[in-house]
Amino acid sequence: MVEVFSSNEDAIVRVKATLLVKDSEDSPPKKTLRVGTGFFVSQEGHVLTSDIVEGAGRVWIEHHQIYYLAEILGHDAVSNLALLKLKTKPKKFSFLRVDERPVLPKPGTFVVALSSALEFPPSPGIGIVQGNESNFGNKLFPTRMLRTSVSVGPGEVGAPLLDLNGRFIGVVYAGLPDLRSSCILPASAVLRVRDDLLFSGKATYAWFGLTVTSQISLEEGLRVIVDEILEDSPSAGSGLRPGDQLLKIGDFAIKRRGDVANASFFARPGQFVNFLVRRESEEVEIPVRVTKRSKKKIVSSPPPELESIVPSDQNSTVPTPTPNAVPEVKDDESSGEDL
Repeated sequence: MVEVFSSNEDAIVRVKATLLVKDSEDSPPKKTLRVGTGFFVSQEGHVLTSDIVEGAGRVWIEHHQIYYLAEILGHDAVSNLALLKLKTKPKKFSFLRVDERPVLPKPGTFVVALSSALEFPPSPGIGIVQGNESNFGNKLFPTRMLRTSVSVGPGEVGAPLLDLNGRFIGVVYAGLPDLRSSCILPASAVLRVRDDLLFSGKATYAWFGLTVTSQISLEEGLRVIVDEILEDSPSAGSGLRPGDQLLKIGDFAIKRRGDVANASFFARPGQFVNFLVRRESEEVEIPVRVTKRSKKKIVSSPPPELESIVPSDQNSTVPTPTPNAVPEVKDDESSGEDL
């Protein structure tokens, strides 16, 4: 762990953002400071951090006790990520390579978090992968998250996690203080959002235009069934039908409701995605050309069950970033919302 930290310490920064917040319509605005961890991802001075920059009037980073102004290239509340670019680069710094990692680390894998908590210099924290989750209670995450034993405190959301070989694992998405754990946005998801922010300044997500329900059968256990095909949606006219059992969407096997949200997260608007379904006793593959998910179809506020895990890098007077962006669904019931 000593080598992992010493080799990557120069890539870690503290991110600060100021904005004006009004307690009420009649009260004067107050200047509020948001603080988080970030890290360099290129030699050009790009920095990834959490979405503490939304609405900020000024953003800067601290690197070896020197301040550098930063430009916001893009931010995304769904993934709780933001991409910055420094106006002036430090003379000496390193950066982390955000690589594709299609297979999630197994439970028991050791991980090292590199963060700048409060006003302390960058420091390491060690933990293990405890599992991967698609939901918290009956609220779905936007994609499958890693759950680790790394405890997250103020200023540490946005910190990178590495394995003991120094390979990038993901970014701290939110803390689970009651469990002394954390939710980690995996490397593949970080890469997908980073590329969107770099090229267009915002992340776009796919819309399938269907609702699903989970059912339990004695033969197969839990299975995911198409509940409704929405009118004027990508799924309408595609050949998908209510009652179809979803087996696979693109490259993702569908075994739980969260797998549908995960497939939607990685699908690209405008592209064809193959749906493999079981209809009666036959398996049928159906291509669907997905479209862009509109803002009104994305949940924009933290659900009550997740209030304890919202990113902990902000003053209590500041609205918290959205930790999820997919609808509520319950086992053995229709989702009531579309994916």
